[in-house]
Amino acid sequence: MSILNIGILAHVDAGKTSLTERILNATGVIESVGSVDKGTTQTDTMELERARGITIKSAVVSFQLGELKVNLIDTPGHGDFVAEVERSLRVLDAVVLVVSAVEGVQSQTRRLARAIRAAGLPLLIFVNKIDRVGARSDAILADIREKLGLNVVQMNAAAGLGDRSASVVRWSRDKPIWQEPAVEALAESSERVIAEFDRTDGQPGRAFLEQELRRQVATGDAVPAYFGSAMTGVGIDEVLAGIEAWLPLADDPRDAPAAASVFKIERQPGGEKLVYVRVFGGRFEVRQQVQVQRRNRYDEIEMVEERITAVDAFESGSVAQADAVHAGDIAALHGLRSARIGDVIGEEELEPRRFEAAFPAPALESVIQAVDAGQVMQLRNALEELSEQDPLISLRQRNEAGEISVRLFGEVQKEVIEETLRADYGVAVTFGPSQTICIERPTGSGEHLELMGENDNPIMATIGVRLEPGPAGSGIGYSVREMGSMPPAHYRAVEETVYEALTQGVRGWEVTDCFVTLTEARTVQYSSPTSTAGDFRKLTPLVVLQALAAAGTEVCEPVERLELDVPEDTVGAVCGALIKSRGVIQDTFADGPFHRIICEIPTAELPAIEQQLPRLSRGEGSWESSFLRYTPIHDDPPERPRTGPNPLNRTQYFLEVG
Repeated sequence: MSILNIGILAHVDAGKTSLTERILNATGVIESVGSVDKGTTQTDTMELERARGITIKSAVVSFQLGELKVNLIDTPGHGDFVAEVERSLRVLDAVVLVVSAVEGVQSQTRRLARAIRAAGLPLLIFVNKIDRVGARSDAILADIREKLGLNVVQMNAAAGLGDRSASVVRWSRDKPIWQEPAVEALAESSERVIAEFDRTDGQPGRAFLEQELRRQVATGDAVPAYFGSAMTGVGIDEVLAGIEAWLPLADDPRDAPAAASVFKIERQPGGEKLVYVRVFGGRFEVRQQVQVQRRNRYDEIEMVEERITAVDAFESGSVAQADAVHAGDIAALHGLRSARIGDVIGEEELEPRRFEAAFPAPALESVIQAVDAGQVMQLRNALEELSEQDPLISLRQRNEAGEISVRLFGEVQKEVIEETLRADYGVAVTFGPSQTICIERPTGSGEHLELMGENDNPIMATIGVRLEPGPAGSGIGYSVREMGSMPPAHYRAVEETVYEALTQGVRGWEVTDCFVTLTEARTVQYSSPTSTAGDFRKLTPLVVLQALAAAGTEVCEPVERLELDVPEDTVGAVCGALIKSRGVIQDTFADGPFHRIICEIPTAELPAIEQQLPRLSRGEGSWESSFLRYTPIHDDPPERPRTGPNPLNRTQYFLEVG
């Protein structure tokens, strides 16, 4: 049986989950269509999702289109949960992008389209809500072509726009009404279409155009677009036919070695871990011994051997235990206790599918604290489980009182975490104000040497390092000037601890864009006591931070590129608000009926300005932001409280770790 794995993506409230419900109803998976507002949808299973009416976690459901099995992943639309979207993109064969016929292309729509292109996935567009007041057709297609840069091939038309009785007109692919615009669109990226057009005197024929459309959809050069309404069910049959006709199927290398990628992890009520995988090769079966593989920060492959104890397969809207799952499919595996999101599961050493990150890491950090001081450990354990399900929620223990810092995308995610901890773990928490996450960069070069037995150094090790600045975006480089006679474990201990020490710089922020050289390292080997790898782990943070302090650092904040389309008469007010928010206007120019403003603005200012923009642009503006770079903060740079012993206080540090 052929398999197709698709994701449904959209800006929040564009009708993504409603479309999922309508598809499941049309394919016989569910008897009646659930309601997002009433919390009765098939894929929003969390109580929190049902209560809020938004998708928070990606969900998998399967349905049949004739002989084709389709695994559908319903993803969150809210920007605070883009990590779920990115993880889903890594295991899909194609995407259905939902665009509202009323609101059109929105900020998250642009981000999603950019992410889909980055993942190299074929795409089909569903223009939803043709029955809503204010619905548009030609203008929406023009927006999709211009703002998303997609070569759209219109597959049907909307009639009675803006009325509850709105319908769609099916376009026969034998008729000029479809063929003429299709030829024009397909010819944009194919000389074959032009040659066939000339050869047939302008009548290339349905079979040729369908074959060419299928080929260009697979390469991302063309995008079929369908109009409809998920609320009334109009146009759903056409979309399903389009999914079956145009989107390329999953590869099926069943004879290849067993290989799968982990894209989601859940915990069952009893605490058992469910590991969701996309199978890229071979098969996985119950009681099979497999390798759980990942690359560490040193680009080395780590492996843990595990045994699959059960396999959950998705079939026609239900989940059932199976003996095995094959290449091309999606499944949930039991028994893989060490698995993490992003791991590769396989029988031999292999590489995961590599994607450039489509979305930036969380830019905010907030302190979370248990209301009941006696629940500190319970809070910590709960947060560790949540961070296992979402690796971008990284944790930092702040102090003995139980304060923990959590990385976040936004305030809605903060509210969701708070409600989840209360409802699922019985822990009431409070959050502090969100703070933008900065970085530190060295501004010069610095060295430091610690000799064992000298200057009150109680640790049985000698270490010297030199730290130098590197180019922006270069990360951290490390080298050893000259390998001596120390055991390899000692050198490894120094290298690992260098990276750990640089997670907190002089002002507490993570240090990057630098190069560290181990200039000297000596150990006691032939007398008692002898040096251990632990001695080098203890001493390295002090040496690195002292060298960093000698080099000097600057705190840098993230800056976004913000592009806005606003009515001409609102440009002044919008630009004024941007400047007050430390924005720097780069350009303004007329762009059709709107004016486009391009500016650079600190990430810390972006949430406030995004709240003002609907009012300033009378609800007609649209905008898109993307991470641009880190920029030094020259006046009163913020500090981040340190965790653990402070290597910058030499005397106290030795008292704590010596």
